[in-house]
Amino acid sequence: MKYPCPPNLNIWWNMGSMLFVTLGIQILSGLMLSMNYTADSALATSSMNYILRDANYGWALRSTHMAGASLFFALIYIHVGRGVYYGSYMKMPHVWYSGVTLYLLSMGVGFLGYVLPWGVMSYWGLTVITNMMTVFPGGARALEWFQGGFSISTLTLKRVFVLHFLLPFVILGMSVVHVILLHNKGSSNPLGLDTTELVVPFHPYYTSKDLVGFVFMLVGLAALALTFPKITADPLQWQAINKMKTPAVIKPEWYFLYAYAILRSVPHKAGGLALMFAAILGIALLPTLAKWSKTQSMKISPIGEALFFVWVANFVFLGIIGSQEPAGAWILAGQVGTFVHLFCMLSIPIVNKKWEDLVFYEDGDYSFLGV
Repeated sequence: MKYPCPPNLNIWWNMGSMLFVTLGIQILSGLMLSMNYTADSALATSSMNYILRDANYGWALRSTHMAGASLFFALIYIHVGRGVYYGSYMKMPHVWYSGVTLYLLSMGVGFLGYVLPWGVMSYWGLTVITNMMTVFPGGARALEWFQGGFSISTLTLKRVFVLHFLLPFVILGMSVVHVILLHNKGSSNPLGLDTTELVVPFHPYYTSKDLVGFVFMLVGLAALALTFPKITADPLQWQAINKMKTPAVIKPEWYFLYAYAILRSVPHKAGGLALMFAAILGIALLPTLAKWSKTQSMKISPIGEALFFVWVANFVFLGIIGSQEPAGAWILAGQVGTFVHLFCMLSIPIVNKKWEDLVFYEDGDYSFLGV
């Protein structure tokens, strides 16, 4: 409660605490749902129908859990975007690396949860993702081990359920580590300045601010869960699996569409997989690329700020591409979007450093400006 904080934190610093609350909601609602779910390929759909129609308030728990997943990833992307814009990764690289680890774990849990309803998209999405393992040496043997045989079956679903049940507790533990690392050096701030001599206690200044954020978050979650429960769900998720018919468009939930668009932008499986991991893990390189910078906030770098907003707009663009059939102009658009995503992500810290050298008149290489 006495944790010293900069006095100028804005609303974008609320996302971390909101993520923690959302994680708690997801774990509790998931525990309740698991009591009525059956991880069996022949009974999974029936158990889902039981949850939605017969279990007491099962429909509310299912809607809350599904909406909570979308809210969780929306908060993650805002949280990461804030860290990039305000240069939080410069002050606390170890916090940034733990955050990237949390994001990867969350992606795994989110994908595994998408499989459990055992609809058309569950089956074919699992087929697409697990077949990526064959790219690596020994991947075919590992795939056979994970599936429990030569094809996806009840054994596969049981393993998916166990992992989806256990990994959130790993995320919870890693979140505690994330907060402990944050408290070692203290929070960054919108101006990117050293506020060591000018701090305020976390309570009551930011506890009250966080409570306001919690209210708005819970209202949004309730609206999404109770009024628009299927707004992000694919209609094919409610259809029975037909292993003999592949859907025209196989796509994940909205929060994975950007990565899926990058994966499909290259016709070669290994190349697409390498680009996808580069796009996801590229943010882990930001502390290394910016380790010589003296300022953090992008407010002093108009070129870097412009690149950031192009990066954000391109993220939305890739999401639209990922939801389309990979044919015609959509393939070219995906390739352009992939290039823009990687270019902006890697260029932002470099451009910021060059602009910083120019602003502060330090000895630097200005050849990129023609001077």
